[in-house]
Amino acid sequence: MRKIKGLLILVLVVSFIASALILNDKITKSLIGNNETKEILNKLTLEEKLEQMIIIELPYVYENNNKVDFTKVTDSVKEFLKTRKPGGIILFKNNMISEEQSQTMIKDIKSCKDKIPFFITVDEEGGRISQVPVKLNIKTAADIGRTGNPKNAFEAAKTIGSELKKLGFNVDYAPVMDVNTNPKNPIIGDRSFSPDPKIVATFGTEYINGLKEQGILSTAKHFPGHGDTIGDSHKGFVEVTHDINRIESVELLPFREAIKANVDFIMVGHITVPALDSSKTPSSLSKPIVTNLLKEKMGFKGVVITDALNMGAVTQNYNKLEAVKLAINSGCDIALMPDITVIPGKDISSYDELIKYLVDEVRKGNIKEERIDDAVLRILDKKQGI
Repeated sequence: MRKIKGLLILVLVVSFIASALILNDKITKSLIGNNETKEILNKLTLEEKLEQMIIIELPYVYENNNKVDFTKVTDSVKEFLKTRKPGGIILFKNNMISEEQSQTMIKDIKSCKDKIPFFITVDEEGGRISQVPVKLNIKTAADIGRTGNPKNAFEAAKTIGSELKKLGFNVDYAPVMDVNTNPKNPIIGDRSFSPDPKIVATFGTEYINGLKEQGILSTAKHFPGHGDTIGDSHKGFVEVTHDINRIESVELLPFREAIKANVDFIMVGHITVPALDSSKTPSSLSKPIVTNLLKEKMGFKGVVITDALNMGAVTQNYNKLEAVKLAINSGCDIALMPDITVIPGKDISSYDELIKYLVDEVRKGNIKEERIDDAVLRILDKKQGI
Protein backbone atom coordinates (compact mmCIF):
# COMPACT_ATOMS: atom_id res chain seq x y z
CA MET A 1 0.00 0.00 0.00
CA ARG A 2 2.83 2.35 0.90
CA LYS A 3 4.53 1.61 -2.46
CA ILE A 4 1.32 2.46 -4.33
CA LYS A 5 0.95 5.75 -2.43
CA GLY A 6 4.60 6.53 -3.12
CA LEU A 7 4.13 5.89 -6.83
CA LEU A 8 1.01 8.08 -6.92
CA ILE A 9 2.87 10.93 -5.22
CA LEU A 10 5.77 10.54 -7.66
CA VAL A 11 3.39 10.63 -10.66
CA LEU A 12 1.68 13.76 -9.31
CA VAL A 13 5.01 15.49 -8.71
CA VAL A 14 6.28 14.62 -12.20
CA SER A 15 2.98 15.80 -13.76
CA PHE A 16 3.16 19.06 -11.82
CA ILE A 17 6.76 19.72 -12.91
CA ALA A 18 5.93 18.90 -16.56
CA SER A 19 2.92 21.25 -16.50
CA ALA A 20 5.02 23.99 -14.94
CA LEU A 21 7.71 23.57 -17.60
CA ILE A 22 5.13 23.74 -20.42
CA LEU A 23 3.52 26.84 -18.87
CA ASN A 24 6.93 28.45 -18.35
CA ASP A 25 7.84 27.74 -21.98
CA LYS A 26 4.62 29.43 -23.16
CA ILE A 27 5.24 32.42 -20.91
CA THR A 28 8.87 32.66 -22.04
CA LYS A 29 7.85 32.64 -25.70
CA SER A 30 5.36 35.45 -25.12
CA LEU A 31 7.96 37.44 -23.23
CA ILE A 32 10.49 36.96 -26.04
CA GLY A 33 8.08 38.58 -28.49
CA ASN A 34 7.40 41.37 -26.05
CA ASN A 35 11.10 41.89 -25.42
CA GLU A 36 11.78 42.00 -29.15
CA THR A 37 9.27 44.78 -29.72
CA LYS A 38 10.53 46.69 -26.70
CA GLU A 39 14.09 46.38 -27.98
CA ILE A 40 13.03 47.81 -31.36
CA LEU A 41 11.05 50.56 -29.63
CA ASN A 42 14.04 51.61 -27.53
CA LYS A 43 16.13 52.11 -30.65
CA LEU A 44 13.63 54.46 -32.29
CA THR A 45 13.87 58.22 -32.11
CA LEU A 46 10.81 60.20 -31.05
CA GLU A 47 10.29 61.21 -34.68
CA GLU A 48 10.44 57.60 -35.84
CA LYS A 49 7.93 56.53 -33.18
CA LEU A 50 5.49 59.22 -34.28
CA GLU A 51 5.92 58.31 -37.93
CA GLN A 52 4.93 54.72 -37.13
CA MET A 53 1.59 56.16 -36.01
CA ILE A 54 0.81 57.71 -39.41
CA ILE A 55 -0.65 55.98 -42.45
CA ILE A 56 -0.60 58.20 -45.51
CA GLU A 57 -2.28 58.35 -48.88
CA LEU A 58 -0.20 59.08 -51.99
CA PRO A 59 -2.74 59.98 -54.67
CA TYR A 60 -0.26 61.75 -56.94
CA VAL A 61 3.41 62.22 -57.71
CA TYR A 62 5.28 64.66 -59.91
CA GLU A 63 7.19 63.08 -62.76
CA ASN A 64 8.97 65.16 -65.42
CA ASN A 65 7.18 68.23 -64.00
CA ASN A 66 3.80 66.58 -64.55
CA LYS A 67 1.28 65.64 -61.87
CA VAL A 68 0.30 62.00 -62.39
CA ASP A 69 -1.46 59.29 -60.40
CA PHE A 70 0.85 57.39 -58.09
CA THR A 71 1.13 54.01 -59.80
CA LYS A 72 4.85 53.28 -59.53
CA VAL A 73 7.69 53.96 -57.14
CA THR A 74 9.58 56.80 -58.79
CA ASP A 75 12.89 58.14 -57.51
CA SER A 76 11.05 60.87 -55.60
CA VAL A 77 8.73 58.32 -53.94
CA LYS A 78 11.72 56.16 -53.06
CA GLU A 79 13.50 59.14 -51.53
CA PHE A 80 10.40 60.07 -49.51
CA LEU A 81 9.89 56.55 -48.14
CA LYS A 82 13.56 56.10 -47.30
CA THR A 83 14.11 59.48 -45.64
CA ARG A 84 10.69 59.73 -43.99
CA LYS A 85 9.34 56.55 -42.48
CA PRO A 86 5.54 56.55 -42.24
CA GLY A 87 3.98 53.53 -40.59
CA GLY A 88 2.15 52.61 -43.75
CA ILE A 89 0.30 53.59 -46.88
CA ILE A 90 -3.27 53.17 -48.11
CA LEU A 91 -3.85 52.48 -51.80
CA PHE A 92 -6.96 53.23 -53.87
CA LYS A 93 -8.32 52.44 -57.33
CA ASN A 94 -6.37 55.25 -58.96
CA ASN A 95 -3.11 53.68 -57.72
CA MET A 96 -3.86 50.25 -59.19
CA ILE A 97 -4.13 49.84 -62.96
CA SER A 98 -3.53 46.12 -63.28
CA GLU A 99 -2.58 43.14 -61.16
CA GLU A 100 1.00 43.06 -62.46
CA GLN A 101 1.52 46.81 -62.04
CA SER A 102 0.09 46.69 -58.51
CA GLN A 103 2.33 43.79 -57.51
CA THR A 104 5.41 45.63 -58.80
CA MET A 105 4.45 48.90 -57.10
CA ILE A 106 3.80 47.25 -53.74
CA LYS A 107 6.99 45.19 -53.96
CA ASP A 108 8.93 48.39 -54.64
CA ILE A 109 7.24 50.16 -51.72
CA LYS A 110 8.21 47.32 -49.41
CA SER A 111 11.82 47.47 -50.63
CA CYS A 112 12.08 51.02 -49.26
CA LYS A 113 11.66 49.88 -45.65
CA ASP A 114 14.38 50.58 -43.14
CA LYS A 115 14.15 48.70 -39.81
CA ILE A 116 10.40 48.23 -39.75
CA PRO A 117 8.06 47.05 -42.55
CA PHE A 118 5.22 49.21 -43.83
CA PHE A 119 1.57 48.45 -43.35
CA ILE A 120 0.33 48.19 -46.96
CA THR A 121 -3.39 48.78 -46.54
CA VAL A 122 -6.57 48.86 -48.58
CA ASP A 123 -10.32 49.33 -48.18
CA GLU A 124 -11.51 46.06 -49.74
CA GLU A 125 -14.86 44.98 -48.34
CA GLY A 126 -16.40 43.34 -51.39
CA GLY A 127 -19.69 44.55 -52.85
CA ARG A 128 -19.57 48.20 -53.83
CA ILE A 129 -16.44 48.96 -51.79
CA SER A 130 -13.66 47.48 -53.89
CA GLN A 131 -10.31 48.96 -54.87
CA VAL A 132 -8.26 46.13 -56.38
CA PRO A 133 -7.78 45.89 -60.17
CA VAL A 134 -9.22 42.36 -60.28
CA LYS A 135 -12.93 41.55 -60.42
CA LEU A 136 -13.56 39.35 -57.39
CA ASN A 137 -17.36 39.04 -57.75
CA ILE A 138 -17.93 39.28 -54.01
CA LYS A 139 -21.52 39.92 -52.97
CA THR A 140 -22.45 42.76 -50.66
CA ALA A 141 -22.30 42.05 -46.93
CA ALA A 142 -26.09 42.36 -46.80
CA ASP A 143 -26.50 39.71 -49.50
CA ILE A 144 -24.05 37.43 -47.69
CA GLY A 145 -25.93 37.97 -44.42
CA ARG A 146 -29.24 37.06 -46.06
CA THR A 147 -27.88 33.62 -47.04
CA GLY A 148 -28.10 32.62 -43.37
CA ASN A 149 -24.79 30.76 -43.63
CA PRO A 150 -21.87 32.46 -41.83
CA LYS A 151 -19.38 30.29 -43.77
CA ASN A 152 -20.23 32.39 -46.84
CA ALA A 153 -18.63 35.36 -45.04
CA PHE A 154 -15.57 33.22 -44.34
CA GLU A 155 -15.29 32.18 -48.00
CA ALA A 156 -15.78 35.76 -49.26
CA ALA A 157 -13.04 37.04 -46.96
CA LYS A 158 -10.80 34.13 -47.90
CA THR A 159 -11.18 35.03 -51.59
CA ILE A 160 -10.46 38.69 -50.87
CA GLY A 161 -7.53 37.79 -48.63
CA SER A 162 -6.03 35.51 -51.24
CA GLU A 163 -6.01 38.30 -53.83
CA LEU A 164 -4.69 40.87 -51.37
CA LYS A 165 -1.86 38.54 -50.40
CA LYS A 166 -1.06 37.96 -54.08
CA LEU A 167 -0.87 41.72 -54.66
CA GLY A 168 1.28 42.26 -51.54
CA PHE A 169 -1.13 43.86 -49.08
CA ASN A 170 -0.99 42.99 -45.38
CA VAL A 171 -3.95 44.97 -43.93
CA ASP A 172 -7.58 45.12 -45.05
CA TYR A 173 -9.96 47.70 -43.60
CA ALA A 174 -12.76 45.17 -43.25
CA PRO A 175 -15.18 43.84 -42.07
CA VAL A 176 -17.89 46.40 -41.40
CA MET A 177 -19.30 45.56 -37.95
CA ASP A 178 -21.97 48.26 -38.02
CA VAL A 179 -25.55 47.15 -37.44
CA ASN A 180 -27.77 48.47 -40.24
CA THR A 181 -30.78 49.51 -38.15
CA ASN A 182 -31.58 52.71 -40.04
CA PRO A 183 -32.90 52.35 -43.63
CA LYS A 184 -32.12 56.06 -44.20
CA ASN A 185 -28.41 55.58 -43.47
CA PRO A 186 -26.61 56.93 -46.57
CA ILE A 187 -23.18 55.44 -45.93
CA ILE A 188 -23.52 51.94 -44.40
CA GLY A 189 -26.56 50.23 -45.94
CA ASP A 190 -25.60 47.02 -47.75
CA ARG A 191 -22.05 47.20 -46.36
CA SER A 192 -23.52 45.78 -43.14
CA PHE A 193 -24.35 42.09 -42.76
CA SER A 194 -27.71 42.70 -41.08
CA PRO A 195 -30.02 44.84 -38.92
CA ASP A 196 -29.54 42.11 -36.28
CA PRO A 197 -26.43 42.62 -34.11
CA LYS A 198 -26.03 38.88 -33.47
CA ILE A 199 -25.96 38.16 -37.21
CA VAL A 200 -23.46 40.98 -37.77
CA ALA A 201 -21.29 39.53 -35.00
CA THR A 202 -21.43 35.97 -36.33
CA PHE A 203 -20.82 36.83 -39.98
CA GLY A 204 -18.23 39.48 -39.10
CA THR A 205 -16.14 37.10 -37.02
CA GLU A 206 -16.20 34.54 -39.83
CA TYR A 207 -14.97 37.28 -42.17
CA ILE A 208 -12.13 38.02 -39.74
CA ASN A 209 -11.22 34.33 -39.73
CA GLY A 210 -11.25 34.20 -43.54
CA LEU A 211 -8.75 37.07 -43.80
CA LYS A 212 -6.65 35.55 -41.03
CA GLU A 213 -6.36 32.27 -42.93
CA GLN A 214 -4.73 34.19 -45.78
CA GLY A 215 -2.37 36.09 -43.50
CA ILE A 216 -4.15 39.44 -43.87
CA LEU A 217 -4.68 41.65 -40.83
CA SER A 218 -8.36 42.50 -40.31
CA THR A 219 -10.13 45.67 -39.17
CA ALA A 220 -13.51 45.86 -37.43
CA LYS A 221 -15.20 49.17 -38.24
CA HIS A 222 -16.68 51.77 -37.52
CA PHE A 223 -16.52 51.74 -33.69
CA PRO A 224 -18.67 52.39 -31.69
CA GLY A 225 -21.22 51.85 -34.49
CA HIS A 226 -22.20 53.87 -37.59
CA GLY A 227 -25.26 51.81 -38.48
CA ASP A 228 -28.02 54.00 -37.05
CA THR A 229 -27.16 57.41 -38.46
CA ILE A 230 -28.82 59.55 -41.09
CA GLY A 231 -25.67 61.48 -41.96
CA ASP A 232 -22.39 60.74 -43.69
CA SER A 233 -19.25 61.47 -41.65
CA HIS A 234 -17.37 61.96 -44.93
CA LYS A 235 -19.38 65.15 -45.31
CA GLY A 236 -19.92 66.43 -41.77
CA PHE A 237 -21.29 66.00 -38.28
CA VAL A 238 -23.00 62.65 -37.51
CA GLU A 239 -24.60 61.66 -34.20
CA VAL A 240 -25.96 58.49 -32.58
CA THR A 241 -28.55 59.50 -30.00
CA HIS A 242 -29.44 56.19 -28.33
CA ASP A 243 -29.05 55.58 -24.60
CA ILE A 244 -26.30 53.44 -23.12
CA ASN A 245 -28.46 50.31 -22.73
CA ARG A 246 -29.38 50.28 -26.43
CA ILE A 247 -25.77 50.97 -27.48
CA GLU A 248 -24.43 48.17 -25.27
CA SER A 249 -26.94 45.63 -26.63
CA VAL A 250 -26.86 46.60 -30.32
CA GLU A 251 -23.97 48.78 -31.53
CA LEU A 252 -21.24 47.37 -29.28
CA LEU A 253 -22.18 43.69 -29.43
CA PRO A 254 -20.44 42.92 -32.77
CA PHE A 255 -17.26 44.68 -31.64
CA ARG A 256 -17.16 42.64 -28.44
CA GLU A 257 -17.32 39.48 -30.55
CA ALA A 258 -14.66 40.80 -32.93
CA ILE A 259 -12.34 41.33 -29.96
CA LYS A 260 -12.98 37.74 -28.84
CA ALA A 261 -12.09 36.65 -32.40
CA ASN A 262 -8.73 38.45 -32.06
CA VAL A 263 -9.41 41.09 -34.70
CA ASP A 264 -6.15 42.93 -35.41
CA PHE A 265 -7.35 46.53 -35.83
CA ILE A 266 -10.45 48.40 -34.76
CA MET A 267 -11.27 51.51 -36.77
CA VAL A 268 -12.96 54.28 -34.81
CA GLY A 269 -15.47 56.38 -36.69
CA HIS A 270 -16.06 60.12 -36.43
CA ILE A 271 -19.53 59.61 -34.95
CA THR A 272 -20.50 61.58 -31.88
CA VAL A 273 -22.27 59.52 -29.20
CA PRO A 274 -23.50 61.63 -26.25
CA ALA A 275 -24.33 58.51 -24.19
CA LEU A 276 -20.63 57.59 -24.30
CA ASP A 277 -19.10 61.09 -24.27
CA SER A 278 -21.30 63.98 -23.18
CA SER A 279 -18.91 66.50 -24.78
CA LYS A 280 -20.09 65.27 -28.21
CA THR A 281 -16.51 64.93 -29.38
CA PRO A 282 -16.19 62.65 -32.45
CA SER A 283 -15.44 59.11 -31.27
CA SER A 284 -12.05 59.07 -33.05
CA LEU A 285 -10.92 62.00 -30.90
CA SER A 286 -12.63 60.94 -27.66
CA LYS A 287 -10.65 59.50 -24.75
CA PRO A 288 -13.80 58.27 -22.94
CA ILE A 289 -14.70 56.23 -26.03
CA VAL A 290 -11.28 55.03 -27.25
CA THR A 291 -9.33 54.57 -24.02
CA ASN A 292 -11.94 54.20 -21.28
CA LEU A 293 -14.44 52.12 -23.25
CA LEU A 294 -12.62 50.28 -26.05
CA LYS A 295 -9.23 49.66 -24.49
CA GLU A 296 -10.00 49.47 -20.78
CA LYS A 297 -13.61 48.30 -20.39
CA MET A 298 -13.76 46.11 -23.52
CA GLY A 299 -10.14 45.02 -23.17
CA PHE A 300 -8.97 45.51 -26.76
CA LYS A 301 -5.22 44.84 -27.01
CA GLY A 302 -4.78 45.32 -30.76
CA VAL A 303 -4.25 48.45 -32.86
CA VAL A 304 -6.81 51.25 -32.76
CA ILE A 305 -6.89 53.28 -35.97
CA THR A 306 -8.93 56.35 -36.80
CA ASP A 307 -11.19 56.53 -39.80
CA ALA A 308 -9.67 58.85 -42.41
CA LEU A 309 -8.89 62.18 -40.75
CA ASN A 310 -9.49 64.09 -43.99
CA MET A 311 -13.24 63.47 -43.68
CA GLY A 312 -15.65 66.36 -43.21
CA ALA A 313 -16.71 65.46 -39.67
CA VAL A 314 -13.14 66.27 -38.61
CA THR A 315 -11.89 68.84 -41.13
CA GLN A 316 -14.91 71.10 -40.69
CA ASN A 317 -14.40 71.31 -36.93
CA TYR A 318 -10.70 70.83 -36.15
CA ASN A 319 -7.31 72.11 -37.24
CA LYS A 320 -5.61 69.40 -39.33
CA LEU A 321 -2.59 69.15 -37.01
CA GLU A 322 -4.56 69.39 -33.79
CA ALA A 323 -6.85 66.59 -35.00
CA VAL A 324 -3.92 64.16 -35.11
CA LYS A 325 -2.84 65.20 -31.60
CA LEU A 326 -6.38 64.72 -30.29
CA ALA A 327 -6.60 61.30 -31.95
CA ILE A 328 -3.35 60.20 -30.29
CA ASN A 329 -4.42 61.53 -26.91
CA SER A 330 -7.79 59.81 -27.22
CA GLY A 331 -5.97 56.49 -27.36
CA CYS A 332 -5.86 55.90 -31.12
CA ASP A 333 -2.62 54.21 -32.14
CA ILE A 334 -2.68 55.16 -35.83
CA ALA A 335 -3.90 58.33 -37.52
CA LEU A 336 -5.21 57.31 -40.94
CA MET A 337 -4.88 59.82 -43.77
CA PRO A 338 -4.27 63.08 -41.88
CA ASP A 339 -5.53 66.08 -43.82
CA ILE A 340 -2.15 66.80 -45.42
CA THR A 341 -1.04 66.76 -49.06
CA VAL A 342 2.03 64.66 -49.77
CA ILE A 343 3.17 64.79 -53.41
CA PRO A 344 6.65 63.32 -53.91
CA GLY A 345 8.61 65.20 -56.53
CA LYS A 346 6.70 68.39 -55.74
CA ASP A 347 5.94 69.07 -52.08
CA ILE A 348 6.22 66.92 -48.95
CA SER A 349 6.52 69.83 -46.52
CA SER A 350 3.08 69.21 -44.96
CA TYR A 351 4.28 65.77 -43.79
CA ASP A 352 7.38 67.30 -42.19
CA GLU A 353 5.21 70.01 -40.63
CA LEU A 354 2.94 67.36 -39.05
CA ILE A 355 5.81 65.36 -37.54
CA LYS A 356 7.51 68.54 -36.24
CA TYR A 357 4.22 69.68 -34.68
CA LEU A 358 3.76 66.33 -32.91
CA VAL A 359 7.36 66.31 -31.65
CA ASP A 360 6.90 69.82 -30.27
CA GLU A 361 3.63 68.79 -28.57
CA VAL A 362 5.42 65.88 -26.90
CA ARG A 363 8.21 68.15 -25.68
CA LYS A 364 5.67 70.63 -24.33
CA GLY A 365 4.00 67.81 -22.40
CA ASN A 366 0.80 67.95 -24.44
CA ILE A 367 1.27 64.37 -25.63
CA LYS A 368 2.70 61.85 -23.17
CA GLU A 369 5.55 59.71 -24.49
CA GLU A 370 4.06 56.74 -22.59
CA ARG A 371 0.99 57.07 -24.82
CA ILE A 372 3.22 56.97 -27.91
CA ASP A 373 5.18 53.97 -26.62
CA ASP A 374 1.97 52.03 -25.96
CA ALA A 375 0.78 52.75 -29.50
CA VAL A 376 4.07 51.83 -31.16
CA LEU A 377 4.35 48.58 -29.18
CA ARG A 378 0.89 47.59 -30.44
CA ILE A 379 1.94 48.46 -33.99
CA LEU A 380 5.22 46.56 -33.74
CA ASP A 381 3.41 43.53 -32.36
CA LYS A 382 1.27 43.36 -35.53
CA LYS A 383 4.22 44.07 -37.79
CA GLN A 384 6.09 41.06 -36.42
CA GLY A 385 3.72 38.86 -38.35
CA ILE A 386 3.81 40.58 -41.77
